[in-house]
Amino acid sequence: MPTPQPPRKDPVPGLYRYLVLLIGFATLAGANGVSSSFQVFYATLLEVFDWSHAGGASPYAVNQLVLAASAPFMGWLLDRFGPRWLFSAAAALVGIAWMACGTLRTLGQFILFYGVLSALGQTALSLAMVVVSRWFQHTHRGRAIGLADVGTGFGHVVLVPGSAWLITAVGWQGAFVVVGAVVLAVLVPLNLLHRPTPTLGRPDLRAATLKGALRTRALWSLCVAHLCMSVTMTMVNVHLVNFLVGTGTLQVLGASTVYSALSLVSLGGRMFFGWLADRLKGEGAFTVAMSCTMSGYVMLLLLGALDIRWPLYVFILSYGFAQGAGGIAIAAKTVEVFQGPRLGTIFMVVTLSGNLGAAFGAWIGGRFFDLTGSYALTFLTAIVSGSLAIACMWAGNDRRQTAADASAM
Repeated sequence: MPTPQPPRKDPVPGLYRYLVLLIGFATLAGANGVSSSFQVFYATLLEVFDWSHAGGASPYAVNQLVLAASAPFMGWLLDRFGPRWLFSAAAALVGIAWMACGTLRTLGQFILFYGVLSALGQTALSLAMVVVSRWFQHTHRGRAIGLADVGTGFGHVVLVPGSAWLITAVGWQGAFVVVGAVVLAVLVPLNLLHRPTPTLGRPDLRAATLKGALRTRALWSLCVAHLCMSVTMTMVNVHLVNFLVGTGTLQVLGASTVYSALSLVSLGGRMFFGWLADRLKGEGAFTVAMSCTMSGYVMLLLLGALDIRWPLYVFILSYGFAQGAGGIAIAAKTVEVFQGPRLGTIFMVVTLSGNLGAAFGAWIGGRFFDLTGSYALTFLTAIVSGSLAIACMWAGNDRRQTAADASAM
């Protein structure tokens, strides 16, 4: 009788996982790059069409609402059909929607093209983290997610100043067309290389069904934490370029370059926080990330109140290092708790809450400015919301409650 062989330590096919990681990197770069580029076009279109700050931010708010509304459905499509055709079709939709934005004449058209059509594609592409996580063991998933999410920072680094440069070179209409064409040319063929994702191990009872997951404190805590975090981030992200220009600190191209510098700093931060999520779990990594983020907002308050430049440099280092890290921590925690056949759907329920927070944060940030003529209230509210996000993240870490939830199913 042959001697039984010990189980393989690594049941996932070796080299292909790194191609999946590369595809996830590029997919997140494109999806998040076009999302963050909104603020550059936002500042330009306010001048071209004389929209109010709140009105001009409304396509972004609608975009986030559509992301929220379509998130569970996109997660179900991923669980049902896999990433190959879903991601390829989504990339095509984003590219076409951005090319259509080059024909804008009204705010309503902007809401349709960017707020609705692009959002549907962006929703599906945001699932790249889930696909990457399924190709790696649990001890390395945080790092894999972090490395893939470096693509998010890379997209910011390239597309934000790239869009600003294109606007100055070929006009805002041409810039929309070029960005859309790049998305079509790069992301569609890359995502056609996907294979069916593996299933590793036996899933936790909570991951077996969405209904079971909805009965756990862990899921609801993740949802509320993601909502508050997204309010915190978008209240500032969407309005950062306009804030820097409005204070006279920089011109549009210079302010866009600052955003690119933030994303450049975040490249190392994303890798670090992916590693930290494997070491401290999601709650610990999230707390460190949000603390760095809120410290950066304090620097913006100083920059707006005082005629000094050094708070801008501290903001770039503190906020930039943690940019996107909260999302990595939430993704790692969601995969840790709910890894299983319904992970895509459950992950997008968490994403839905974040999109709702982003929609509200983008709008209320502009509204506060319209009411007060300053972004000080925006930054203060973002700090409060970030503190609530940390509290909610830890509220779901009750092991006894988690066990009770699982036994009740």
